[in-house]
Amino acid sequence: MQFENIFEGITITLMGLGQFENGSGISAALFLAPLCKKLIITDISSAAQLAAPLKKLEKFDNIELHLDGHRDEDFINTDWVIRNPDVPASSPFLKTARENNIPVDNDVTLFLKLFGTKNVIGVTGTRGKTTTTYLIHAMLKQEFPNAQIGGNVGVSPLTFLNEINKDDPVVLELSSFMLHDLQQAPHIVLWTTLYEDHLNKYESAKHYLADKQNLLKKQTKDDIAILNNEDVVVRDQKRHVKGKLKIFSTKHKVQFAKFTDVSKLKGEHNVSNLAAAVLAAQEFGVSDENIVEAIKGFSGVPYRLEHVRNLNGVDWYNDSTATSPEATMVALNTFEKGKIILITGGNTKGSSLTELGKLMQDRAREIILMPGNANADLPNGRDVETLEQAVQTATQLAKPEDVVLFSPGLTWLPSINEFARGDKFVTLVKKLDIN
Repeated sequence: MQFENIFEGITITLMGLGQFENGSGISAALFLAPLCKKLIITDISSAAQLAAPLKKLEKFDNIELHLDGHRDEDFINTDWVIRNPDVPASSPFLKTARENNIPVDNDVTLFLKLFGTKNVIGVTGTRGKTTTTYLIHAMLKQEFPNAQIGGNVGVSPLTFLNEINKDDPVVLELSSFMLHDLQQAPHIVLWTTLYEDHLNKYESAKHYLADKQNLLKKQTKDDIAILNNEDVVVRDQKRHVKGKLKIFSTKHKVQFAKFTDVSKLKGEHNVSNLAAAVLAAQEFGVSDENIVEAIKGFSGVPYRLEHVRNLNGVDWYNDSTATSPEATMVALNTFEKGKIILITGGNTKGSSLTELGKLMQDRAREIILMPGNANADLPNGRDVETLEQAVQTATQLAKPEDVVLFSPGLTWLPSINEFARGDKFVTLVKKLDIN
């Protein structure tokens, strides 16, 4: 696909390069730098902090770096602003851009403008969206070998935009931060759940919901919305649906039996995820036979109740992307009461921890607490300073038939994100010796 004519001769401001080598910021920079006249990259971090992504950009001579803070002029003397989704949409600099009629996008909304929405499935929700996104992708791949997956799964869709055709299907996991700038929505939108989340970055839960609602409000009468009928808030979004409405529920077990019966996924929540994915794939035209084959071969998603290994009769699970209380509550309810060694602790995002604390006390036999500002609101446990100590403590406490569950329900930012901490946990567990 060719985009030179769109960006030729213009100046673009990229707000937030970010420190991740394959993140939204660096992906947008690598896509845009070869196409535009000038790319201004502005970030609050220093060049030293951004060393890894900046190294990838050394070959471009049309990049202007404005680091250690933002400047108003970069949001006025420009033709387009692309914000890293991690940059709050309420930033005064973005307000400056909008007041000067400068369009604001992120890597996902830019992708939708360039690729179109006809062959795109967008999946959102507080929980369940990643597993559902990967399930849909596996189903699509059975019939469409070049089907792509991107968005909040750690893959910017801009990284594959030049490698796909207009007819290739794309499934995107969409976080709320990607939806504030949305002007056109995917043809098929799927909404799994809605809990309070990210209250450290939103003024209120109402603002968080509003960004999610953009997905339905920006659809047309020719589009399709798939909603979870068991989630009260999601069910209420039916009033915003403009096109065809499909609903899913774990109560439809008979309807989905031929799919759920062949699944390897644990937990009632994954019955819901499977039902949602099946509806999306069917709407895209994937045959039931191919859907079944995809489910048979699907063993789960890394970082989400990922089975790492069985060691001396103990099962170790990596649920590191559980950054909300509800996510860890789902994990706790997946395994046998009294057999769980829970590794938790960390920093709050503003959500109440009351119900999570009660469930921890009820279902976990032992609680291991990593450092964080949320721990005062959690039940007493065994305090550790490092993840290495947490794994060693769990090893000492666990008995055959126990489950060691790494599911914080909290964030560890700014020191480490959920994917990096999951990778570290898996590495530590795989190094454990068999006694």
